[in-house]
Amino acid sequence: MLNGILTAFGGTPVDWLGLEPWNTLFLVIVLIWTQAGFAMTVLSAALKGVPTEQLEAASLDGTNAWQSFWSVQVPGIRSSIVVVLTTISIASLKVFDIVSAMTGGRSDTTVLAFEMVRQFQLGARSGYSAALAVILFLLVLPIVVYNARQLAKQREIR
Repeated sequence: MLNGILTAFGGTPVDWLGLEPWNTLFLVIVLIWTQAGFAMTVLSAALKGVPTEQLEAASLDGTNAWQSFWSVQVPGIRSSIVVVLTTISIASLKVFDIVSAMTGGRSDTTVLAFEMVRQFQLGARSGYSAALAVILFLLVLPIVVYNARQLAKQREIR
């Protein structure tokens, strides 16, 4: 679409996905776009689940909307925030499909998961691919452990 506008005004088409730093910016925009719907749905449902009695009590205590949000609503949806952050963190670490479809890993847009698959597909570097898989696992493991601990704390509270 941008190239169509450029050529309509007499410009030359630009390889946006091959041009640094625009290619990385566009990948980030697509990643945000793909995760925003999930995050908004989960957090919106969580905010609607905060008891109105707590909000009314905070209002009677003299809190303004900003204080009520940070002191009542955010603690009330903490477990949902942890789930959203965990899911998005893991999704961003294992992103392969978007990089593969948009840039094919060219122009310095390769990521760990893409490089792991590419090295495996080359065949001769399967050990290197396995090492990348272990690194990816080690990056995801602390996130999963943190999530499990937060869920255990929530169960203790209930």
